[in-house]
Amino acid sequence: MGLLLGTFGVGLVSAILPVVNLEVYLGVVGAQVSGTAPAARLVALALAAGAGQTLGKLVWYLLGARSLESRWVRHKLDLRGRRRRFESWRDRIADRPWLSALVLLASSVVGIPPLLIMAVVAGSLRVPLVVFVPTVALGRALRAWCLLAGVGTLVGW
Repeated sequence: MGLLLGTFGVGLVSAILPVVNLEVYLGVVGAQVSGTAPAARLVALALAAGAGQTLGKLVWYLLGARSLESRWVRHKLDLRGRRRRFESWRDRIADRPWLSALVLLASSVVGIPPLLIMAVVAGSLRVPLVVFVPTVALGRALRAWCLLAGVGTLVGW
């Protein structure tokens, strides 16, 4: 249970503070539990990491959503037609939730574009939470599982 809570905690902190690296942590955990952990334990660890990461990225999402209330951001949007372009992107995303989910899933699993940036953008574009949360959770859990299982396989060679 301690390892699950620790993995959740590192996932949460690393999602908020990019200087904390979840991938390194998962590599160490994967190396330690390789060969001794049943597949269900790796899945549980991956889900804990994904949940922590999702909760942390939700902080960035909310900051992105609140950024539009800032006088400085509103001023910047009013310069040189930026507001029109921003609203165009927001409307494009609103009409295509699958597009938002696809980009967020790619960002969550692969890291390109960086998920921290995508979380802020998703918040500012008002991507629905019903799209953001499960997509990020799935993507981050899948990424964590790949790291845990991959390191475990390498150590077992």
